[in-house]
Amino acid sequence: MSDLQTLKQIADCFEFMPDSSGVHSQSELPKLFLKHPIKNTVTFFGGSFNPFHEGHRECLEQCPEKNILIVPDRNPFKDVATHDPSHEFFSLAEKLKDTPYSLYPGFLLKQEKNPTSSWLPHVKIQEKNFLMGDDSYMDLLKWKNPEAIIKALAKLYVVPRKFKKEDYLAIETQLLKWNPSLVVHYLAEHPYMNLSSTDLRK
Repeated sequence: MSDLQTLKQIADCFEFMPDSSGVHSQSELPKLFLKHPIKNTVTFFGGSFNPFHEGHRECLEQCPEKNILIVPDRNPFKDVATHDPSHEFFSLAEKLKDTPYSLYPGFLLKQEKNPTSSWLPHVKIQEKNFLMGDDSYMDLLKWKNPEAIIKALAKLYVVPRKFKKEDYLAIETQLLKWNPSLVVHYLAEHPYMNLSSTDLRK
């Protein structure tokens, strides 16, 4: 079996994700990829993670949710790469093996752009939450169909990076117009706020 086929088999075991065939189930997943069964609630943490760094880890550690599912993906504002993503995925899984965070590879298999609004509203979990850095939060209204994303969420966790809490208020006001029951949590500042995957690649 090729590495890409292995990724597809792993992804298919997350039966609540929209692209799952439903043939496999979470019970078939190795602990390396699924740390806790995900049934009633899930908190997504997306990004290219190229590379994964201490700022990403700090986001995860600050979030109080138990079932965090990391979803590596390509930036929808950039061209989709055609290289084999298997090495990066398995390397990330190894880095996170002693953590409580699960890892979903399905989006790495896509050859087309994969905006959050195309999949998150269709996840078959009762409570869906999202964890993001404040740079993503401040750009959220520019994402494709942000209203569909916000209407699908119960909670949104924002980790400080570049902005101040007062900068967030205009964004939050718009989000609550779309979903008045949405709860937005602003997490604490941390020592790794200036870390950037782009800078680390240089």
